[in-house]
Order: sequence, then structure tokens, then C-alpha cells
Amino acid sequence: MSVQEEKDHESEYTNRTLSFEDEPCLNPQNWSQARKHVILGVALALVVCSTSGTSLASNAVISTLQEFGYDQGFAWRVLPVSMYLAGYTVGNTLLAPMSEQYGRRSINVVSTFGFTIWMMACALAPNWAAFNIFRFLNGFFGAGAPSTISGICSDLYAGDFRRGRALLAYNMATTGGSVLGPIISGWAGMSSIGWRLSFWIGMAMGGSGMLLAIACMPETNHDVILDRRAKQTRVSDKTSWEPEGPTDGDEKGWKHIVTKVLARPLTMLCREPLVFFTCMYLAFQYSLLYIFLQSYPIIFEDTYGFNKGQEGLTFIGVGVGVLISPFFQIGFERYYLRCLSLGHSWTRHHGARRLPPACASGPLITIGLFWSAWTARPDVYWISPALSGISYGLGYILNFNALLNYLVDCYTSYASSSNAASSLTRQVMGAALPFAAAPMYRALGIGWASSLLGFVALGLSGIPFVFWIYGERILGNSKWAQELAREKEAAKSP
Repeated sequence: MSVQEEKDHESEYTNRTLSFEDEPCLNPQNWSQARKHVILGVALALVVCSTSGTSLASNAVISTLQEFGYDQGFAWRVLPVSMYLAGYTVGNTLLAPMSEQYGRRSINVVSTFGFTIWMMACALAPNWAAFNIFRFLNGFFGAGAPSTISGICSDLYAGDFRRGRALLAYNMATTGGSVLGPIISGWAGMSSIGWRLSFWIGMAMGGSGMLLAIACMPETNHDVILDRRAKQTRVSDKTSWEPEGPTDGDEKGWKHIVTKVLARPLTMLCREPLVFFTCMYLAFQYSLLYIFLQSYPIIFEDTYGFNKGQEGLTFIGVGVGVLISPFFQIGFERYYLRCLSLGHSWTRHHGARRLPPACASGPLITIGLFWSAWTARPDVYWISPALSGISYGLGYILNFNALLNYLVDCYTSYASSSNAASSLTRQVMGAALPFAAAPMYRALGIGWASSLLGFVALGLSGIPFVFWIYGERILGNSKWAQELAREKEAAKSP
């Protein structure tokens, strides 16, 4: 081969960007359904471990305060849950965008290890101050799995209803874990071991989840997979061309990580109206569950004379709403496909197709709040306010699933960052609002306190309707959506 031919040969292949077209088997969306189900199942198990940790201290906090010699004021009772959520907020803000830079697997394994260690520290806490510091650190590492799972769903499934069902399972795991926490802590606090048993159980759950992640969770982030494959090819194959991953040329120093990657969720929250209003709406609905952790003892212990274990079981109503939500979601999907076959215009809008369940679920949550407000009294059997949780659980899951899928459809490559913005606002509001819950219920009474929450829920339920009417126009002015559109067009060009 002549010198000129060799140069032409090298120039033809030098620095070619590797893609899944070169090796389709690397693409997580091409993996078998069985493998996808295993990966998703492990991710969901980690989410249940994490979210159960948020409420794990709730029903045994009085015995914790008694052991450490503190009074049983409302602020002290809320503090362990709020400290966990504060740590969760910080962790989520850092870990979600880092999973886009370094991959989902490494974030999940490291964070679950930290979660397990600090859960053990909570079980061994020597005093109240140390206990709450450990709760903060427990929450920080507990944020790993929930902050990456929307990205995992986007990695595994294309923009169809399979991804929607995967995110529905995530939403169910999130709420189911939060419901599991007070049930565990209520009965554990009544055992001979006392409140510490709750955290030994949490440690066992975290350790089991970590082993599952190590054994069964491969990397799913598309860019990270291709970057690693390109590096492996350069090292092992010694080819005359230089394969590059899609982000090999990107800046990856700490300045870039702090100013670009970590700041992305906050930037999207402040500059993207769709992200901002979705976050505010979901944050209020999410904080209701933590308000229930304070209001249910007032309703069921003070009004009906329940003990801690029995009161924890009343959260099963919320769990029932969570469990029946897939039937309603599948029913909507069938309705959507029928409308699509009939050529209805709304089915052609990429994001709007997710919104009908969100439009319907807002009134469900409002109904649940008013139902609880005016049936929680001694002359009405306790089962009625307990069943009101079904309406909340069902409405919350349908709304959460619809709006998170809506954000993923609108901001595909930045799904983890938009989810991080949503999670950030949820944790902040979930940590702050419960401090006002017990004083509000004492001052206004059960009926009017729950009704006040119902009126707020009713007002916020109009947000999905605004997205339905104006969403496409708002998205057309979005910097992030325009950037994604340019990337998509560039990928199509030869």
C-alpha cells in the first residue's frame, strides 16, 4: 500500500464515533424482555428499600424520644422523617445527574452500600443528635436508586407504553415503600427490641438490595456503554482507526460536573415552565403522604383509640389504591389505542397522550381528602376514613405516572435531570410541610384541616389541563427541547 493510500485509509476511519448500529447487542433496548424484567425488578427493590426508609422512624418516634430523654413535641416527632428527606434532597440533586455522567450501575451500588451502613448506624445511635445526623446521611445515600430509575426505564424502553408501565411500577414502588415504613415501625416499636428493630430490618433490606445490584444490574446508560466499549476497542483491538464514544470529546472535569451536570436539575426547574409546574403539583401530592404520617395518629389513635401497630395498618388503604392503579392504567392504554386507530388528533401529540390520567386523577385525590375530612369522627366507623386512602393512593399513582412520563417524553436525554428536579421539590416540601400538619389539625380540627388540603388539591388539579391546551406551545419555546431536537436531527443526518 502506497503512503498516499495509507493516509487515505487512516483518514477514512480515524475518530469515528461508535454507535449501537455497530454493535446492536450492546443496546439495552435490544436486550431480551426477561433480562429487562430482572434489571427493572432489582431497581424497583432498591427503590422500595429507599422509600421505606423515609417513614421507617415515623411510628416508633415516641419511644425513640423517650429513650433519649426528649419531650414528645410535634417538631421532635417530625424531625427524623424530615432529616431523611433533607439528605434525600441533597443526594438526589447530586446523584441523578452524576448517573448520566458515570452510569446507573455504579451510582446504585455505591449508594445502596452507603444506605446500608447508615441504616446500621441509626440502629446503633447513642443519642438523639447522632440519630438525626445518621438519618440525614441515610437519606443522602438512599436517594441513589430513586434518582436513577427513570433514566433506567428510558434506557431499557423506547417511547411507548412499555416504558410507561415500567415507570408505573416505579411509582408504585415509591409509594408502596413509604406505606411499608409505618407498618414496620409500628409493630417493631412494640417489640422487646424496641424502635431499633425497625432499622435492623432496614439494614437487612439494604444489604440484600446491594447484593442484587452487584449480581444482576448491568450498566444501562447508552452513552456510558458506548464510551466504555470504545475505550475497550482502542485498548484491545489495536485497529488503525480510533473509535470514540458519544461523550469522549466532552469536558468531564470537576468544573464541568459542578457548573453543568449538577446544576442541570436546578436550571431546568427554574427555566422550564413544564418542569416547574409539574414539580410543584407532584410535590404537594407527595407531601400529603408525610402529612398523613402526622394526621393519622390524630385520627386513629385519638379518635378511635388505636395503638401504634393498628394505626400503621390503616396505611394499607393507600397501598390498596396503589395496587389497583395498574388496572386503570391498562384501561387507559386500551382506550388510547382505540382512539389512535380512529385517528383522534390528540393521540398524535407525543407528550399530550400521557395527560388524560393526570386530568382524571386530580379530582380523585381531592375526593379522598374530603372523604377523610368528614367521616373521621367517633360516630362513623373507623373503616371509612381508612378507606379514603384508596382514593389518594390511586389518584397519586396515576397522576405521578402520567406527569413523569410526560416529562420523559419532553426531555428524553435529560430524563434523570428532570426527574431530579421533581424529586428535589418533592423532598423539600415533604420535609417542610409535616411540621405544620399536627398544629394545623389541632387548631382547625380534623374536618377543616383535611378540607383545606382538599381545596388546595382542587386548585392544583387544573395544571394537567393547562398542559393539554398549551403544552406544545410552551415546549416550542424550551431551550432544552430545542437542543434535543437539534441532536435528533443531527443523528439522522449521514
